[in-house]
This record gives sequence, structure tokens and C-alpha cells, in this order.
Amino acid sequence: MNIAIVGSGYVGLVTGACFAEIGVNVTCVDVDRNKIEKLKQGEIPIYEPGLKELVQKNQKAGRLDFTTSLESVLDKVQVIFSAVGTPPDEDGSADLKYVLQVARTIGRYMTDYKLVVTKSTVPVGTAQKVRHAFDVASNPEFLKEGNAISDFMSPDRVVVGVESEKAKELMTKLYKPFLINNFRVIFMDIPSAEMTKYAANSM
Repeated sequence: MNIAIVGSGYVGLVTGACFAEIGVNVTCVDVDRNKIEKLKQGEIPIYEPGLKELVQKNQKAGRLDFTTSLESVLDKVQVIFSAVGTPPDEDGSADLKYVLQVARTIGRYMTDYKLVVTKSTVPVGTAQKVRHAFDVASNPEFLKEGNAISDFMSPDRVVVGVESEKAKELMTKLYKPFLINNFRVIFMDIPSAEMTKYAANSM
């Protein structure tokens, strides 16, 4: 399976490296050319125990690649994770400009079915804002700094919000290797999935 992950910060890089570790072909996309060049050379811009080794191992295996061009990978993937930043706006609300920019780029350059999965922490209702001609899903992250790889590789739950059987089928296929012994992917509607991240944070 081939996927792209847009945003090579903390969430995007951990997600990409962990998916590559279980055999998925991953291309991480970021507009920061300097960051991408360093990642191609095996330099990691953040510290997370075990991440550097995981990135370098999967780069050498040919399962993890990096680029600044989302357009160049769209024909090769069905699933695109959006893990770009949502910094606070002036009024304290999440600034969705990067999320919306990713959606516009995919909508403009896609030529066949795409599933766009929001990984960033976003307000309820964001999936409707990013909707173009593609399918959408929500897959909030529950990664703790210092334990992110373990959290991802051995999750106690995976929350996925979908609106179509095709999206559910793709997300099940993607996550099944992680949960083969205790398969707990919790499917729900998209607004509920978006809300779970805020509920978890408040706990």
C-alpha cells in the first residue's frame, strides 16, 4: 500500500516512520526544503527516542521517502494523511490555512479516487470544510512525547471517523497489522472522531 503524509513535524514524521516499519510505502511531504533535505540525509529535526533509527532503517529499505512536492506523489497513492500544523489564530481558535491549502492542492491535481485523512488536531466540522472531490476521514493522534513510537505501534485504540465504506475498507487495511492480536479500530462518524481528540486532551 502506498500513502503520503503531508507535514513532517512531530506527528507526521512519527506516523510515516511507523507505517513504513510495518511495510507501507510512505512519502512524507513538507514545504520546508531545508527540513526535507536534512531528512533525506537521515537527520531528524525533532527528538523522539528511537525515531532516528526507525527513519534511517526504512529509508534504506526503500519504504520511506521525502519530497516537497505533493503534486508529484498524488498519482502513486490512494490515501493522504494531513498532519500539518494548526497554530492558534489571533482569537485563540485553530488556524486551518495549512489544512485547507493541502485540501485545495489535492483537489486541483487528483485524477482518481483519493482518501484524505485528517491527522492534525482540528475543530469539529473541519472535514466538511476540506471536502472537495475526494473522500474524507478523521484519524486523531494520541501520541505522548517520549513514548510516541510505542503509542503508535501498540495503540490501545485507533479512532477513525469515516463516511463511506471505501474509506472504512482502506483504513481497516492500513491499521490491521498494528492490531492483529487485538484488533480495536473504533469506527464512528467524522464529527465524533474529531471530538474525541479534544475529549482526550481535556482528560
